[in-house]
Amino acid sequence: MSRPATPSSLFARKIALALLVPLLGAAPIARAQDAIRPSLAGEQAAEARRQSIDKIPYNLQLGPMKFRFSATMGIEYNDNINLAEDGSALIPSPTGPILVTTMPQSDIILRPQVNIDALWPITQLNTLKLDLGVGYAIYLDHSSYNTTGVLIQPGSQLAFDIFVSDFRINLHDRFSLEQDPVAEVALSNVADYGRFQNTAGISVLWDLNKAVVTLGYDHYNFISTNSVFDYLDRNADIVSGSIGFTPTSTMTVGIEGSIVNTSYDQNILNDSVNYSVGGFLETQLTSYLKLRVAGGYQMINFDNTGLVNDAHDLNDYYANVLLSHRVNSVLTQNISAGHETQLGVNSNYVKLNYVRHTANWNILYHTLLSTELFYEDADDSGGSGILFAPVPGVPNINPFVAEHIHRYGGAVTVGYQLTPHVTLGLRYQYTQKDSDQPLRDYRQNRVGFDGTYSF
Repeated sequence: MSRPATPSSLFARKIALALLVPLLGAAPIARAQDAIRPSLAGEQAAEARRQSIDKIPYNLQLGPMKFRFSATMGIEYNDNINLAEDGSALIPSPTGPILVTTMPQSDIILRPQVNIDALWPITQLNTLKLDLGVGYAIYLDHSSYNTTGVLIQPGSQLAFDIFVSDFRINLHDRFSLEQDPVAEVALSNVADYGRFQNTAGISVLWDLNKAVVTLGYDHYNFISTNSVFDYLDRNADIVSGSIGFTPTSTMTVGIEGSIVNTSYDQNILNDSVNYSVGGFLETQLTSYLKLRVAGGYQMINFDNTGLVNDAHDLNDYYANVLLSHRVNSVLTQNISAGHETQLGVNSNYVKLNYVRHTANWNILYHTLLSTELFYEDADDSGGSGILFAPVPGVPNINPFVAEHIHRYGGAVTVGYQLTPHVTLGLRYQYTQKDSDQPLRDYRQNRVGFDGTYSF
């Protein structure tokens, strides 16, 4: 008689299935180019990419394959790892109001990590590339939050570029395994938002000189590593495309669109189909100033069969603007703002308005100072019918109800090149969330220090 599968073995099987999905996905919008110019997908483009790759400081070569290895050891103090406020409130329940008290938890976290970048130029035009960052989180006071397996950094990927005539084909598999809940605007009272995300796909860029056409397909998997969030496990099929025209040497205008079909493993949140179509403009205003603007219509239809009982469909606009500015040799900055809608963790969707500013300051020799500021205004579509408790034993702290959110904060990072092989980093980050629902506000301060050795 066979034994029942353990949770860890079931999770391993889910990860394996996600990684075995055929490689298919969407391409980025091409940037403005001269009206008469070399093809973005031709041999000159492939040769330019090869020359840029040759300049990357890889530290090991085995035949044609190049590798770059580095190791990082970080230590962080976080005064609110569970995104909680210090307060009490009467929370409704089927048996009557219950007094619930929440309290922030602080901890010191050790974060070792190994980074591997590999490059294999299979032919002069076609290149296979691997970027992988694998780490671990060790909580000194709350060991129950320690990473159960490993953490895989966002940006990890396996990619293969193929250049054929005026076509550039990109096969890719992009994956991450994260735990930090602060990235999700709707979450509160959660310390471990463990999730594995995998996007596998193909994108094709066709350069017609006066126009650039892109078309792609991706298959996306979301697998929770925390049983509390198993109801979020899902997969999605994504078809996207764009066509951009270059009326001048410094401007690209075009249209873009996508269709996303999302299916959940459990019947709690609603399956959906997301349609979006719009236009974009990219222009080099000056030698130091670049602008990208995009906007259009977005519609999400939900099947309304999930237990969340959220019957809200979406008919809305999307818009975003990005201004990149190189002020001088010391300062570069990016300013972005937008309105978008994303799938919710407690409801059908969350509408999000945001403003973000990032800047890099090259003030001192061998030292880079970076600053970040952001503001977010979000509306959760809400629902009813389920009492949901992400904190075991604490009922109904995070019910499926509509929520209005303000969140803002910023960060300061200093990097210093100590030796040719050693880089030191110091970072402070502040995040504050204000909610119209009880016990869902929080303030979080994080201070981290790390050292990286490049072999």
